[in-house]
Amino acid sequence: MDYSTDYKTNPLNRIIGLSVILSVGFLLVILAGIYGNWFPIVIGLIFSVAYLPVAVTRRLNSFDPFSTPNTNVLAESGQFLTAFLLVSGLYLPIVLHHSYILTTTAAALTIIGGVLIFGTVYTFSHYFDEPEEDDGLANL
Repeated sequence: MDYSTDYKTNPLNRIIGLSVILSVGFLLVILAGIYGNWFPIVIGLIFSVAYLPVAVTRRLNSFDPFSTPNTNVLAESGQFLTAFLLVSGLYLPIVLHHSYILTTTAAALTIIGGVLIFGTVYTFSHYFDEPEEDDGLANL
């Protein structure tokens, strides 16, 4: 038996790896907050909920039988809100650093931790997304 391929394809190992990356991201954000300011924790929360509008609009869109790709306003508004939250989460530490509220180390830890948090949430959501089911009419 080849255990190296079994280790790489085991879904439990992927989930554990993503959980470790998520905890490292939150650790970096909390360490940035130790520098005497609580703004990095708020920025970490922004990163953690940044993918939520896309996930909600994707689920709401699956219930709408009249949605077409050309008139998919709900999905585009969710993508816009996610992009807004992601960009504000990336640039808020930079703005706070330039206004001397965050130190350079705290800003860097916040950005790196936030990117790890968002990347993990994004990967988790795509890992657990179910593929769209066909209606079965093609098999008739």
